[in-house]
Amino acid sequence: MRIRLIVTCLVDVMRAKIGLSAIKLLEAAGYEVVVPEAQTCCG
Repeated sequence: MRIRLIVTCLVDVMRAKIGLSAIKLLEAAGYEVVVPEAQTCCG
């Protein structure tokens, strides 16, 4: 199953390890994670 992960600006800029850990966790659970390249902000 493919899912889209939308991270907040704070995670993207200041806490990147949180986003990367979320991706690793989801992939370990068998998901294909897609992060939108054009996303600039969650709001």
